[in-house]
Amino acid sequence: MNPPSDPMAKRRLRQSATPLNLDSLVDIVSNNVGILVILAAFMAMFALVNPRGSTGDPASPHVEPPPKRLRVPWSHPTTKNSVYVILRHNRLLPVDLRTFFERLAALPSPDRMRPLEVELPRLLVKFFPVTNEIYCLEFEPDAESGETWLQAQQPQSAWQAMRAAYPAERYVYFFWVEGDSFELFRELRGHLWDEQVEVGWKPVEAEQPLAVCNGFEDAGAFQPQ
Repeated sequence: MNPPSDPMAKRRLRQSATPLNLDSLVDIVSNNVGILVILAAFMAMFALVNPRGSTGDPASPHVEPPPKRLRVPWSHPTTKNSVYVILRHNRLLPVDLRTFFERLAALPSPDRMRPLEVELPRLLVKFFPVTNEIYCLEFEPDAESGETWLQAQQPQSAWQAMRAAYPAERYVYFFWVEGDSFELFRELRGHLWDEQVEVGWKPVEAEQPLAVCNGFEDAGAFQPQ
């Protein structure tokens, strides 16, 4: 069918056609943009709530680390006996008092004006009698005597022999510590504390005489800390 050639018919055809509504188009575009904005906002909120970005794997709960235990040395009285260890030149020298008293008993009766001397391995011990019950001991270690910490950890070392002979239930370990061996003492003290051993110590200067007396008021200086 051919289109009408009459101008009036063409005018009536254009008037009967449905005009394009631009307001509806704007509404449709606005609605789509609004939906996209809302989706973007939800995605941003979800990313903040779940940083790992996994919908099926919730964020792991925050776990507080366990508190650290701080060990504070404090001097306190004890009924335990003391054993002595000399730390100098980054070496440790256990003092075996059992061997000392065994050798001391074999010596003649001492003169109270003069000390008795007992030779131990790499160590000279002087016994100063005051009364029948009060005495003093003075220790003079040889130069470079003792064991390194590596040697002390060997099964046949003097340190291991002392640990076996003097259990923590009955003895306090007391250390004389020179300035160059303080780090070694801290490591030793940590190991002994882990084994529930009471530890005492006293800083000494290089070549300072090392002495201990029983029955005097300063005996508390050798209490565990």
